[in-house]
Amino acid sequence: MKLRNLHQQASSPKRVDSIVNAMSIRAPRAAHICARCLGRRHSRRSYATTSASTPAPPASGAAKLTTRRLISLHGEEAPKFLQGLVTNNVRTETQAGFYAAFLTAPGKVLNDVFVYPTLGSHWHKETNHDEQQGFLVEVDADQAELLLKHIKKHKLRAKFKLRLLEQGELDVWSVWKEDERWRAHGRAPQEDGVLGLTDCRAPGMGQRLLFPSTNNVVASTTLSEVDEAPLSAYTIRRYLRGVPEGQKEIPREESLPMNYNFDIMGGIDFKKGCYLGQELTIRTHHTGVVRRRILPVMLYPQNATPPESLEYETGPLTGEMVEEGTEIRRDDKRKRPTGKLTASVGNVGLGMCRLEQMSDLTVSSEGSSFSPDDRFIVQGQDSQELGVKAFVPDWVRGSIRGPRAQKRVE
Repeated sequence: MKLRNLHQQASSPKRVDSIVNAMSIRAPRAAHICARCLGRRHSRRSYATTSASTPAPPASGAAKLTTRRLISLHGEEAPKFLQGLVTNNVRTETQAGFYAAFLTAPGKVLNDVFVYPTLGSHWHKETNHDEQQGFLVEVDADQAELLLKHIKKHKLRAKFKLRLLEQGELDVWSVWKEDERWRAHGRAPQEDGVLGLTDCRAPGMGQRLLFPSTNNVVASTTLSEVDEAPLSAYTIRRYLRGVPEGQKEIPREESLPMNYNFDIMGGIDFKKGCYLGQELTIRTHHTGVVRRRILPVMLYPQNATPPESLEYETGPLTGEMVEEGTEIRRDDKRKRPTGKLTASVGNVGLGMCRLEQMSDLTVSSEGSSFSPDDRFIVQGQDSQELGVKAFVPDWVRGSIRGPRAQKRVE
């Protein structure tokens, strides 16, 4: 009835846009988005930030990651197949999950993923009913269909079954606890048949656990130990640690894995055999200089004193919305670009930064030109300028190697 009334009210072409907008507000969101529509949607998206009133994340909590989906690979040749496509080592002797990436042939990132071996889990027994190896690949929800097509393209006659799990079949949760011990690049095995792993990308990222949406006693017990937090809490915690995730923050087919810290987040095994995109990745690691990396950044009013420490603030921020991809520039007469703001929530975010210009890190024989007195800016809404300061987390500083005789690789 509402739809018929809207058509009857459309007496002139000028009212079509407003009617369509009204309909789109009431329409339910589609479960899947095709690649063509996804491209149109991304081209229209203007801003990357959310309101500065987003609450701060709790010290301990659990967030349901609705931005992630799962692809199942099950069969005798699934381990060998994955070994030739992902950047990390697929070990058949362990049931521990790991972080990795799918690359293009030239070595650009297609997708950042977590891989969960399923053999021995309750889900595997109920779904596959055999003892053949299986894996669940966790990927950005908007990119799940594209990754599925990529896997199918390389599958050929490999003996394994492939499918995209239905939404709600298994939910992805991030669970973190205050003062939880961090194991650098560690892999947590399954416990009590529950699918999960240690999120080893940075200290304090906790665990990722997969639970059925309904009637799960283990999930209820585990999640009852901490308070449930919104997705924004998980996002803020990532930004404070300098951890990018998904293709909004790691642009598809545009990003080198080193620039997005895959090498220091445990996402690449440099001793494994050949895989798609390995050549440039290995050459950069052994002979190149990684001059640009993702770092956590903090926004502040331009006329204020630069912050001394990285902290999320819930108060208002002048010019609280900044267009994604906005260039970070040196605050001087020449306004030279030194990086780009990748994403932000309130006053914290991620920036692709030139290390020797925006931090005290030295990665080449040319040396750092950075000075503690240097100031940097981004242009916000209504042409307002905001101050930007990049921070180097301890886990990043301890993983960046010093300069040596190297060739420059951008």
